[in-house]
Amino acid sequence: MKFLKYFSKRLLSVTFSLAALVSITFFLLDAIPGQFLDMQRANFGDSTTGRESFKNYEKEMLEEFHLDKPITFRISNYFIHAIQFKFGPSYKNRDVAIEKLVVEKLPVTFTVALVGLLLSIIVGIPIGIIAALKKNTPLDYTLMGFSTYGLAIPPYVLAVILILIFAIFVRRFEFMGSTPLYFMRLPSGGWGDFSQIILPALALGIAPIASVARFIRSSILETLEQDFIQTAYSKGISKTQVVLKHALRPSLIPVITVMGPQFGYMLIGSVFVETIFRLPGIGLLFVQSIAERDVPLIVTSTFILAAAVMIINQIVDLLYSWIDPRIELE
Repeated sequence: MKFLKYFSKRLLSVTFSLAALVSITFFLLDAIPGQFLDMQRANFGDSTTGRESFKNYEKEMLEEFHLDKPITFRISNYFIHAIQFKFGPSYKNRDVAIEKLVVEKLPVTFTVALVGLLLSIIVGIPIGIIAALKKNTPLDYTLMGFSTYGLAIPPYVLAVILILIFAIFVRRFEFMGSTPLYFMRLPSGGWGDFSQIILPALALGIAPIASVARFIRSSILETLEQDFIQTAYSKGISKTQVVLKHALRPSLIPVITVMGPQFGYMLIGSVFVETIFRLPGIGLLFVQSIAERDVPLIVTSTFILAAAVMIINQIVDLLYSWIDPRIELE
């Protein structure tokens, strides 16, 4: 009963947040200059035939997308169809339903983000544990120093750096007439092979790796000061065993707290990374729709990415009570 109450409350919160976001997006897109029809006008030319063709095209667009109706009507109409997961066609591709594009491209974005998330967990947690075990040593300072750099560099800059290193430098570096680093080459774009996921996932995952490492270090050091840890020490258990067996699990709560926003950060960062690596995901679709002023596609891409981030954050909240039963759902 308590779970159903909690779930209903959160579902209502997510619904209102998405409704507000979609409404604001509609109003902003309607206010900016350079609408879709204005951009298409040039494609028909200034001849009499061209102007007549554009008038017919404009009439079809006004009727199909209700562009002659008030924006409040268009927003309401969008919500009615969005609830049914039927977003209709886009301005540019009137023969293809947007939901089909979403189903086709969303797995690409989620795959890259999930690989980046796994990297942050697999690499970040051990780094944080080692830094905690070697507190205030040169190794600790080095690991935390690199973590600071990882947090400071945005993903689109990392994407360019990774392409320069693994797609260009390793191919061209020569030593005594050979290319010894050629085996490290990685593709700088495309989709369909796992090797094409590595660089985008690294570009998205390095900052979360640094964040997880810093959080797990500080959390373990704080946990080590608790009374039950002192009891474990009194039994003659080594510090490494104390950390792994007793301090690690309660120290994961702050890490899980940061993983939800970090996954959202990676989904939003995919807009830049997918554009650089030319990945056929939601991020690239979003950028292309902005360039074409394709309002239904822009709004739907925003809706999908925002909904994914919000749902993930709710799942993270549920994980708190699983890791620490003392935490109750409210």
